Amino acid sequence: MTNWWSPARNTRACASLLAVVLVQALLTESGSAQSGAAASGAAEPVVKAQVQTQARACTRPARGFVPTRAAIPSIGRSVRVIQVRRTASGAAGAGPVTRAGKWLMAMDPHNRAASRRGSVLLSGHTWPDGSALGNAMLRNLHEGDGIVLRGKKGRKACYVIFKRKSYPAKKVPTRSAFRTSGPERVVIVTCSGKRRGPGNWSRRTLWYAKPLTPARPPAPSTPPPPPAPNNGGLLGGLLGGLLGGS
Repeated sequence: MTNWWSPARNTRACASLLAVVLVQALLTESGSAQSGAAASGAAEPVVKAQVQTQARACTRPARGFVPTRAAIPSIGRSVRVIQVRRTASGAAGAGPVTRAGKWLMAMDPHNRAASRRGSVLLSGHTWPDGSALGNAMLRNLHEGDGIVLRGKKGRKACYVIFKRKSYPAKKVPTRSAFRTSGPERVVIVTCSGKRRGPGNWSRRTLWYAKPLTPARPPAPSTPPPPPAPNNGGLLGGLLGGLLGGS
């Protein structure tokens, strides 16, 4: 993919990743352990029924893979995932700003789905007319919703959104959100808030998702022991009969 994000060329949409903001986070290792611990301590999401149903058929592969599609049931779409290489300066790229590109999910190739560590970084465009992937996620992707990343040879990994948060454009918590170590997470980014001009939006909305595996069936309960026979009553009756007949 050679159609890199450039604010000067973007007259209609906002790329979800800001190069200056993300390059520092994606290349910085310091603070990863602390941020990973904080992420792992997040409250458990209330998993919606349809997401749990999807997870029952979602066996995680033994090793990480490169996803080619992302299914997002809450928006009713399965979208293509493209790998967008970093720019010459090391900044994260984004998908093409075209009519087809508005429904593409861009992925930073420095991590893989189901890799069991770090952040899988995804992004989608937001368009001012409300017709792009980012707009659909802003309307309908919430905590408890799921996302399924699919790759070649039937590989897939299921995730559930456990946090959605909007940040001022210059205050995205890059170190805690975009990690190369620590617990595995999917982090989706899109522009939001007020559009101040081409490619210039006031906020960034981030979705944080954690791996979702089928819930284990509850262990069979041990039936209670049968009640002990009332031997005292039976013996008393027998003795009473014998004594009464003597």
